[in-house]
Amino acid sequence: MKNAEQGTNQAIIIGGGMAGKLIAAAISPYFNRIQILEKDPQPENMHTIRPGVTQAHHIHALLHAGDRALEELFPGFQEDMVKRGSIKIDSLNDLAWFHHGVWKRRFESQETTLLQTRSLLESYIEERVGQISNITYTYDTKVKSYLTNEDGSKVYGVEFLHENNTKSIKGDLVVDTSGAASLTKAWLEKQGYPVPEEKVEIGLCYATRKFNLAEPPDDFKIKILYPEPPNQTLGGTLSMVENNQYTVTLNGYLNTLTPSSVKEAEGFIEMTRKLPLPDIYQALQKSTSLSETAIYQVPHIKWRHFEKITLPDGLLVAGDSICRIDPVFGQGMSLAALEAVAIRKYFASKYKNSNLKACKKNWQESLHLHG
Repeated sequence: MKNAEQGTNQAIIIGGGMAGKLIAAAISPYFNRIQILEKDPQPENMHTIRPGVTQAHHIHALLHAGDRALEELFPGFQEDMVKRGSIKIDSLNDLAWFHHGVWKRRFESQETTLLQTRSLLESYIEERVGQISNITYTYDTKVKSYLTNEDGSKVYGVEFLHENNTKSIKGDLVVDTSGAASLTKAWLEKQGYPVPEEKVEIGLCYATRKFNLAEPPDDFKIKILYPEPPNQTLGGTLSMVENNQYTVTLNGYLNTLTPSSVKEAEGFIEMTRKLPLPDIYQALQKSTSLSETAIYQVPHIKWRHFEKITLPDGLLVAGDSICRIDPVFGQGMSLAALEAVAIRKYFASKYKNSNLKACKKNWQESLHLHG
């Protein structure tokens, strides 16, 4: 659908996950309205895990860069999260990490980060985004295509399916944060612009259960037992989260961990015996399982090199739509937060001398509500 249109001073975000929320907040001072189009139905409440977030049950520790970026986007983030139950750790002293056959050295430092469940983290971000008055959601939508001008050099909106009706919406900026199933690569290639892609098969199975420990550890808050390749393919993590509970995650590469082997609590605990060290297995003795086993499988990771082609004006791609990373390394949300900060800095520079008082008022009001 091609027809040149004037802009509306509106931004459209495809995907309401973490990347979409963070970018919406980041650019909110620079647009009159930001519309988030989310494919999942509207959650019952902020703590409900959406069907599209299959990784939500697993460990969500923030890397330093992500922690700092979120503090920049949402002033007071760290303090608020600790009040809500996040575990603030000394990243070098409270982490016991067995890596490539040796324990990493631990010592007191000034480097800190947070441990928590995905639901606690995302519900907080959802609340902060909800306080920004020019951001709105439309749930249960499937974006089908982009709207462009006659020569395809500019994207000015999207066409989507909602309540069995095909609709369209216009905007000055469209940001695709819809994840690994993003339509952008296929859409561009239909226009004659192939997107180079790197793909690595990893055969990862991620399995997580939540526990109460009979004897909680007093010498660490998170322990990682990482496999030493190529002879070992199974790793595990024991992490403290809110409410004095612990999550245990097993990560098996190259299809060596099967969902059926860890579905039941007995099989899950027995599998921890096969880790490089017996530490997590021993910690789970006399423990109480608080959840079913959550499974997340990642057959491959990929990097779509959008930077090697010229995107149409008005279109950005971010988050997992660009690069799906091995989740064991915990980089996904931190990268999304850094991308949001970079996009905000771009618009801050672009509109430095513009009269944007009305838009900036929305941002100021959100900070006031927070305070």
